[in-house]
Amino acid sequence: MNINEHIGSRLKERRKKAHLTLEQLSSALRVTYQQVQKYERGQSKIPVEKLYECSRLLRVPIQYFFEDSANFSCNESDELEDNAFISRHNNRHLCILLAESDPVDEFTTRTILNEIDNEITIFCVHSYSQMTDVLKKYSLDPSFSKPDLIFLDLLISKKDNHALISELRRDKVFQNIPILVFANSVQRKDLWQVYKNGASSFVCKAIDNEEAKRNLATCLQYWGKVVLLPSLVHQSR
Repeated sequence: MNINEHIGSRLKERRKKAHLTLEQLSSALRVTYQQVQKYERGQSKIPVEKLYECSRLLRVPIQYFFEDSANFSCNESDELEDNAFISRHNNRHLCILLAESDPVDEFTTRTILNEIDNEITIFCVHSYSQMTDVLKKYSLDPSFSKPDLIFLDLLISKKDNHALISELRRDKVFQNIPILVFANSVQRKDLWQVYKNGASSFVCKAIDNEEAKRNLATCLQYWGKVVLLPSLVHQSR
């Protein structure tokens, strides 16, 4: 447990003692109830001003949230041993989360990925809401398979094409997973925004099947064999 999880657990404990629901606390804090859930699970850091508001709403001194926290680390990386070595190679098959809005493109991508490596694990979602459901599932059940890579169709969200990238980068569980954005065309504003929000790659979808196969094979070779993925850190512990 790190300091954010400790503060979150103290917040949840006190909220329940005060007989407040998530909705009531989120309304008082002027944030969504999903955000309060992330605070309580330690997935998001609670801003100082919000923590101060919590102390007033729950009628406890702000020090209450830090009691018995002296031995907790400030971030996840502090919990890893500095002298721990990991394998220089990824010797297992990848787990990919494919967020694709177009059923035809999904079928094509799945088919090509399986042709390249039929032991790749692929989870597919088709909308922004399904993608956020995946985030919730992993938060509630850590045994839920965490992907090594996220293949993200830029049009997965009809409201805001870039909102999901930002949300993934703010989420404690998914923030370090490489995001490969796929799009049918490139607009300058989209290219800029994708990288600004923290995506790892921007790839144009190929119209020709052979070109699509070459592009995906290159992506898998680079991300699966050349790069040491963040998932190797926890695999090697």
